[in-house]
Amino acid sequence: MFEKELYKLAFGSNPLPIVLTDFNGNVLDASLGFALLLGVQRDDLIGVNLKDIIPVEIEDDLEVETSIAGEFYKVISRKYEVEGINFFVFSLYRVEQLKATPLSSLADIRDVFEIGLKASTFPEFATEGLPNVGQMFGASSVLLVKRTKAEPGKFFIVFGTDESYKQWRDEVFLKADAEYLFNLGMPLYTGDDTRKFRGLELFVESTGYASGWFVPVGIDASMVDMAIILLFSDERTPSSEEYNILVYLSYLCSLVYQKTEYKKQFEALSYKDMVSETYSEVLIKEFIDLQCDVAKRYDVPFSVMMVRVENFDKMVNLFGLYRVENCISDIAKAIKSNLRKSDIIGRISKKVFVVILPFTDSSVMGIVVSRVINILRTGVPSACKNFKFAIGTTTYMEGDNHKVILERVKDLLKPVL
Repeated sequence: MFEKELYKLAFGSNPLPIVLTDFNGNVLDASLGFALLLGVQRDDLIGVNLKDIIPVEIEDDLEVETSIAGEFYKVISRKYEVEGINFFVFSLYRVEQLKATPLSSLADIRDVFEIGLKASTFPEFATEGLPNVGQMFGASSVLLVKRTKAEPGKFFIVFGTDESYKQWRDEVFLKADAEYLFNLGMPLYTGDDTRKFRGLELFVESTGYASGWFVPVGIDASMVDMAIILLFSDERTPSSEEYNILVYLSYLCSLVYQKTEYKKQFEALSYKDMVSETYSEVLIKEFIDLQCDVAKRYDVPFSVMMVRVENFDKMVNLFGLYRVENCISDIAKAIKSNLRKSDIIGRISKKVFVVILPFTDSSVMGIVVSRVINILRTGVPSACKNFKFAIGTTTYMEGDNHKVILERVKDLLKPVL
């Protein structure tokens, strides 16, 4: 017993990121360092399959480099056998993102910087800037590929520096092997054995080129929306100097993308949440005040329901923001499809939905809540099954406004799933 408690203390308090799994990859124990890396408690990890957090194979002598929580790590596994049962220990070692090289010169991307500052839309930047990128590295062709919401695992060609891209646009696509490959500032290339990207190799083969480099671009570090792909007619891997420039290029293009997207979305975000496609916080508050005016003038009831994702931050730490936001979108669609046409739903924060229910008093709210709970339990995709929810409801009272109602319904939140 003493030895067992000593093991738990030594393993659990270890500041290095280490995790112990069974032969299927289910987490049996994790060090403090691994929990801190993901931003969760150690108990939250027990029972979770490691492949859902870090898409790695559960096998002996694994050695692979991947991105975790926006940083670059080498993951090494070792198999142990106790009483005929196999167990695996995964150790993580942080890898320096930039290659060892003399000071990289940024003079070559000066023109790309200048074009990015002047561009008002990202297509404008791509049209003017990508030829410079191709010239910088001596690429035969440069493509811009983008994800679609319908198929987030695929990147489709949207632009190229030569006309040949139009021949591939409807037939050639890039398959995303796994989300852990994609992070800003972490370029990928064919021929890299440590971070093998089979989808990129197949893509390059289908376009008739010999090698390709993938430069991720996105709004958030872990939400890569598009990528710049440099294609070469011969076998090419980036030198240390070129790799470092690709890292900077990933961040530069992402900044340009952010600037142009924020400008484009500013008006849309004032009334609509782009992920859930529900009304924004600003408009929901206005709708509540309008309902208060109607209720006061005509003495008609209305109610407000709040649905909060209780473990949103933990899910982001475990599965990544991109996957969680996709689940939020699915949850919103499931709720909307089961509401009345007159009901109004909005997302007032990353983890909170508010539903306005006109002509609804407290006598029928129980039916609505039961229906929503059933939707959350059975009507959302399996990827959302680990989400925990709390629901609160309130009915209009004389003198209410949006501020009073939202504070009151927040205080009435109770866990339901």
